[in-house]
Amino acid sequence: MEPFLDALFRLYTFSTGRRLFALHQVRKLALASGLTDLVVHTGNAIAYDTDTRALEARWAGRKQSTFSPEAKQLDIYVDAALGALRDGADAQIRACAPGDPIADAALKMLDVLFPKGVGAITTLGFVDELAEVNRILERVNEPDYKALVTELGLTRQVARLMTLEGQYRAAIEGPGGTLTYATVKDARTKGQSLMLQAVAMILGKYPSDSEADRKARGALLSPILVQNEAIRRYLRDRKPIEDVNPETGEIEQTPPAQDATQTP
Repeated sequence: MEPFLDALFRLYTFSTGRRLFALHQVRKLALASGLTDLVVHTGNAIAYDTDTRALEARWAGRKQSTFSPEAKQLDIYVDAALGALRDGADAQIRACAPGDPIADAALKMLDVLFPKGVGAITTLGFVDELAEVNRILERVNEPDYKALVTELGLTRQVARLMTLEGQYRAAIEGPGGTLTYATVKDARTKGQSLMLQAVAMILGKYPSDSEADRKARGALLSPILVQNEAIRRYLRDRKPIEDVNPETGEIEQTPPAQDATQTP
């Protein structure tokens, strides 16, 4: 296994607002402790994710009316493919004998993939629905779910959704578009990596199990661990993860505006 930070640390992927809120707090603590290298790094990470948040706002702010007729037709196909995936799993659940463990596994999978039902996804705007399709495909291609999908006979439905996802993305982004979902996703991935680098720096500064090291690293990691626990609760309750305001930590019900100052 490659020693990437995201594989070494058991932290969830943070939304950009949650990353920023945590990093602002870590930077204040680093300043108070005189940890110059950590102050510089978290400052750079904050600046980077401020730009990421602006990218997210531009992407989320695209108007439905600006998309091509092809995007609208593909949206219909994607809606149908999502329904077929859900219905295929549901049919297998209903066909199972009482007590069959695969029925319970399939029910849990549907709760994760469609926490508020298929309709909650198919009624979203194109950009948000594309993000949800991307999330679903990432989950069903994880090792445990991939085996379950095969056992439930849903391979064709997943393959169809994967094909449509690429076509849907291309239609939404348009030819020669300067801003694509891939750009936004890559920015989120780098932002997560920068946060994990801050974690590595803290662990390297206070590596032992001495009381002094445990207390120091616990204080510096606390803002990150608090957000990680909040994300864990969302996942446990099978709810969509809400982002927070990077300055106040309050839940944001809507995407940031385009001129705002700013993904175990």
